[in-house]
Amino acid sequence: MGWFSRRRSRDEFDAEMDAHIAMLAERFEARGMKRDEAISAARRQFGNVTALKERRNEMRPGVWLETLWQDLRYGARVLIKNKAFAAVAVLTLALGIGANTAIFSVMNAAILRPLPYPDPGRLVLLFGNVKRVRVERRGASYPDFQDWRAQSKSFEAMAAFNDVDFALRGVERPDRIEGEYVSQPYFSMLGIHAALGRTFRVEEDQAPQRDAVAVLSDGAWKRRFGGDPDILGRRIQLDNSTFTVIGVAPEGFRGLTDKAEVWLPFSMMGTAEELGDRGSRGFTVLARLRAGVTPEMAQAELDTISSRLAHTYPATNQSRGVEVTTLEREALGDVRKPLLVLLAAVGFVLLIASANVANLLLARSEVRRHEVAMRMALGASRGRLVRQLLAESAVMVALGCAAGLAAARLAIDALMAASPLRFPSFIHPTIDGTVALFTAGVCCVAALVFGIVPAAQTGSTGFDETLRQSGARNTGGRRGARFRDVLVVAEISVSLVLLIGAGLLIRSLQRLAATDPGYDASRVVNFRVGLPRVQPTTAAGASQPDAKVVAAANEILGRIASLRGVESAAMGTDAPLTDGPAIFYTAEGQPPMDAQTAPRAYVHRASSGFFQTLHARFLFGRSFTDEEIRDNANVAVVTDNMVRRFWPGQNPVGKRVKMGGVNSRQPWLTITGVVEQMKYRGFPANPTADPDLFLVFNERARDFSVLVRTSLVPSAMLSTIRTALRSADPSIIIYNEGTLEELIGQETARPRFLGWLMGIFAGMALVLAVIGIYGVISYGVSKRTREIGLRMALGAERRDVLRMVVGRAVVLLTCGVVLGGAAAVALTRTIGTLVYQVSATDPATFGAASVVLAAVGMVACVVPALRAARIDPATALREE
Repeated sequence: MGWFSRRRSRDEFDAEMDAHIAMLAERFEARGMKRDEAISAARRQFGNVTALKERRNEMRPGVWLETLWQDLRYGARVLIKNKAFAAVAVLTLALGIGANTAIFSVMNAAILRPLPYPDPGRLVLLFGNVKRVRVERRGASYPDFQDWRAQSKSFEAMAAFNDVDFALRGVERPDRIEGEYVSQPYFSMLGIHAALGRTFRVEEDQAPQRDAVAVLSDGAWKRRFGGDPDILGRRIQLDNSTFTVIGVAPEGFRGLTDKAEVWLPFSMMGTAEELGDRGSRGFTVLARLRAGVTPEMAQAELDTISSRLAHTYPATNQSRGVEVTTLEREALGDVRKPLLVLLAAVGFVLLIASANVANLLLARSEVRRHEVAMRMALGASRGRLVRQLLAESAVMVALGCAAGLAAARLAIDALMAASPLRFPSFIHPTIDGTVALFTAGVCCVAALVFGIVPAAQTGSTGFDETLRQSGARNTGGRRGARFRDVLVVAEISVSLVLLIGAGLLIRSLQRLAATDPGYDASRVVNFRVGLPRVQPTTAAGASQPDAKVVAAANEILGRIASLRGVESAAMGTDAPLTDGPAIFYTAEGQPPMDAQTAPRAYVHRASSGFFQTLHARFLFGRSFTDEEIRDNANVAVVTDNMVRRFWPGQNPVGKRVKMGGVNSRQPWLTITGVVEQMKYRGFPANPTADPDLFLVFNERARDFSVLVRTSLVPSAMLSTIRTALRSADPSIIIYNEGTLEELIGQETARPRFLGWLMGIFAGMALVLAVIGIYGVISYGVSKRTREIGLRMALGAERRDVLRMVVGRAVVLLTCGVVLGGAAAVALTRTIGTLVYQVSATDPATFGAASVVLAAVGMVACVVPALRAARIDPATALREE
């Protein structure tokens, strides 16, 4: 098959082929066959004989590799000769492959790789829960944890842990530090061994043993203590207590909360009495399943233990249970679905890109039909031709793959930098072996599809018929045209699915932007203050504030209020969009309730100007007075959802509530005001429908939030406040600085990010679909030039030509929109949980996406339609 590798013109191919066939035809004529029959028989025999010779030659050792190398070189020369075609095809492939590789690399790092712990599939988390109107997740109590550990047979080990933050003092610049209280064998269950020193011993985690020891993270050791080699044995101050450093954790480990910089023994979380309170819940339990035990089996056993505990301790354990969930699910649960949606979206983009490239190759194969027919006539087998076309496709796909990988490297960094999805710190997306294998698989499939489809279309017409048309313009064939139409319809359908998905997310963002949080977040800055160590004047009781601490807090507030640009300032135990503690409460006159029906509220403490600073809307009554704040009065401001439950249609001012049950010894709190329900604990909706209960501010924790409404630029105001407070007292800790608008932005960051990416992917799909529509219509016009010229010569008007060309586009668009709409109805349900106040089958979104796609598609066919209408009949017929 040496002639395949030599450059020959069409005339040379024709001459050589005709000579061979003529020789055979003369022999058949000599045997008495008619001329036409002799030529047909000669062509058939010539093809069979040369094909047999080719197959015999290809079986020789080394011939296959030689021909493969020839095909690859030939494919490279073809692409070099057709630079415009190659550039469009390679860039189209690079777009789809690069986007898929980038998203898959993130998915691989977040979902497919195992957690960085020994045998992570057997690690589970245990949460206490309560069966109310629905089952609500709670923390565990220490006595319950001990009973679970003692009575269960499904687990090898259990350890309790809870997050906490401290004021780190005794260093050059006091700051907040995140930490965890952990019980044994927390570190060994996770396979963590100290890089320096050791972790906790069993006796250091047993009450009343209260060794004040601590383990630092590698990051805290290097960043906060300069990597001091003598850190072991050093004493550090956390809040008002001193701890001895006994170890440093390995690099990268930040605990199960993924933010810890210091670990303390769990027994130091409270007194023995506090830890022994079965009704005091709030921490999580890490457990390792025994070999062969599934989470479902462990859940069944803990359900039995919970029923036994509820029977034994009805006052604290009635309607209480345990939830068993895998550590992997909890660590990655909130990123799984968005990543899967994005991977599906970029997969659709790749499908559209593939359809476009296939259309390009099909159009090009029409031009090469005569070349392929001559090679078949000269003895090339169908398999030989397929291998050649596959080799050409492989060269093109390899270039697209290389460009896609280069683009993916840049896209991964940009994606991780811009992503508001909360990935654990141990997730580092890279193009590793798994990602490379995925990309290679995508490229191989693409190469096969691009090579086989044109080969099948090219070989569908016999070479006799093709060669008879060698002197005329090739009209392409209906089969190829139908296949191109199918590809374009598929592009339109997939594009519509992406447009509808992006439209639903954008509609959701519009609803989010229009959501009223119940307060005015503009020009309000927020930060937390950690007070320096203050020697208390008296032993502050459970209900009495520390006078010196309150005085220091009021002094800070006065200093802030005196600054230029401050309109109002207030203090609170927490700011909007941060959780406060949840408590059960009793409304005066309510009937007795059990654990399932007892009302619950979230408690916050606020100063007198708190609601004024937020511009919260009062429905009844008023806020706190300065006297009530100073006297620590038993008064409360509540949200209106509490009023709707207990005093519907009444003015609740003067009604009373108290924390705890009916028999609680807590004092009654008189309601002084009712504010409209606020999005105080979450946006766009609070996590639960429970009301918020605001009490007077009396600071005991030496740590509180400050809200400042300013007339200046918020960032400039924050800088001014920071400078003023630290100049007055350098030991004051200021952290979590920002604005309320930024907090709301963080709450809506994930849907905005998903909407942004989906919009980009939908835009890419729309552009590719438009290119596909334009290409098919334009190619159809070019192939029907003679027909159009003939029609116009016979009297057809230009509007008739326009109608004919546009009519084909309308048919394609209609089929694509109908099929895409049906597919979208089925597929967009998967993003139902990612949208806000928008139905997955929202008619307005479906209609708008369909109109946009149809309009853009019609614009794409305007240019070829006008070109067809301007065809000169005489010129067209003369050229043909």
